[in-house]
Amino acid sequence: MAYARHQSFYIRDKWFSKGLRAVEQDNRFFFNEYAFETIGLGKNMVESLKYWLFAFNVLEEKVEEGQRGHYLSELGRILYDNDKLLQRNETLAILHYNLIRNISDQSTVFDWYFNKYKETAVSKPELLNSFITWVSQNEPKGISEKSLKRDIDCLIQFYTKTPDENDPEDVIFCPFFKLSLIKSEHSGEGFDTIKKLVPEIDKIGIIPLYYTLLSYQISNDVDLISVDEILNGDYLWGKTYNLSRNKVIEVLNVLTNHEHFPVEYVRTNNLDYIKVPKIPPLELLKSEFLKG
Repeated sequence: MAYARHQSFYIRDKWFSKGLRAVEQDNRFFFNEYAFETIGLGKNMVESLKYWLFAFNVLEEKVEEGQRGHYLSELGRILYDNDKLLQRNETLAILHYNLIRNISDQSTVFDWYFNKYKETAVSKPELLNSFITWVSQNEPKGISEKSLKRDIDCLIQFYTKTPDENDPEDVIFCPFFKLSLIKSEHSGEGFDTIKKLVPEIDKIGIIPLYYTLLSYQISNDVDLISVDEILNGDYLWGKTYNLSRNKVIEVLNVLTNHEHFPVEYVRTNNLDYIKVPKIPPLELLKSEFLKG
């Protein structure tokens, strides 16, 4: 498990496109100690940007002709070609999903908060203490509490750092606030209260929700997924996007009428299941993004 590799920087507006463009132009960009001079960011910010791009699974490292280099993954290519400025909430929701899946073991705090931590409203000190306790129980080696605090701070800012309405030039906000997944409220007791929010479906988008189902189907090698599992299972809608049962049913009803790849309700042993077509998740993204 990894902690605080983000250098205390949440990803900021335009970073995503800057990073992918730099790698497109030079697959050794992040190996260059002077890379920060060409991209207009500080050294630690460049390290942070590299971290986020790998945590999102939009970059991969390969060895070609005896030399290591970074290349856009297939997902990275789709997003770079269709929405590198992260203007669509669907793109943000897909990247959020990859982040909380923690496939490359780089985003532990995001996986923990959305998939393991059950509280929906908690004070910031309590949130930190819960994370420290969980890490101590699951991590064989000791982890600095300062690192864990940086993780919690970054997690909160990642979803709550909004643009300054009085400054049209503001570029230090995090675009992921648009997903409306977390809210930080000031309390009269001297600390913030952190709340998980149930977003409107259009804040997430049908495409990422379907992408999530297809990815789950493949990674777990299943034909049927129960509605209860979609609501309560790790890396599915209830946990990944904070969706309520009503929202889950609403989306499933939409997907039963999908133009090309409709899902199907199946009732077995008095439980409702969803039969999902066997489509590669990236093929779905390609077809949906091409529709514009």
